[in-house]
Amino acid sequence: MIISIHQPNFIPWYPFFQKIEESDIFVLMGHCQFEKNNFQNRFNMNGKWYTMSVNKGLEPIADKIYMSPEKDWNNIKTNLKQYSDVLNQLDECIGENLFETNVNIIRKLCSILNIKTEIVLDYPIELSKTERLVDICKHYGATKYLSGPSGKKYLDLPVFPDNIEVLYQGEQTKKPILEILNEHR
Repeated sequence: MIISIHQPNFIPWYPFFQKIEESDIFVLMGHCQFEKNNFQNRFNMNGKWYTMSVNKGLEPIADKIYMSPEKDWNNIKTNLKQYSDVLNQLDECIGENLFETNVNIIRKLCSILNIKTEIVLDYPIELSKTERLVDICKHYGATKYLSGPSGKKYLDLPVFPDNIEVLYQGEQTKKPILEILNEHR
C-alpha cells in the first residue's frame, strides 16, 4: 500500500498529480501551518504568480479563508484566457475556505486526468514533521511512503519503522497542469 501526503496546493503543477497517480492513497494535509508565500494560495505560470488573497494569521491550512475569492478567481481567469476551457471547469470549486477550495480543485483535476487514486484528508494530531507523516502512514496501513524529491532534505528516515519503506518520486514532467491539460484537449 503506497501512501503519499501533501498540503493542498492551489492549482498544483503536474508532478503533484503524477505523485497522486503513483499512490494507492493520497492524503491532503489541512491540519498543518499555512505557509505564507508558498503554493497553498498561489501558482506560477510562465514566470508570473497568480494569487488568491488570504486573511492574515497563523491558523492551519484547514481554517484559512480567501479574502475575495470571486474577484481573485475572475482576475486569474481574465489573465489566463488561453486556459479558459480548463479554468471554467473549476468555477464550481471556488469558495471562501482555502482548504475546501483546493481539495475540490485537486479532485476535479484528478477526474479530468482520469486519476482514480483514493484521496483522503488528514486529521488533527499533536505530532509534527516526520513523526506526523509516519502516524498518517500507519493510520492508513502504508507499506511504502512516496515522498517528493525534496523529502531527501527534510525527512528524518530513522523515524520510519522497518515495515514502511520510503520511496522518492522519480522523473517528473515539470509543467503547469494548465499547460498539460491545454495540450490534450
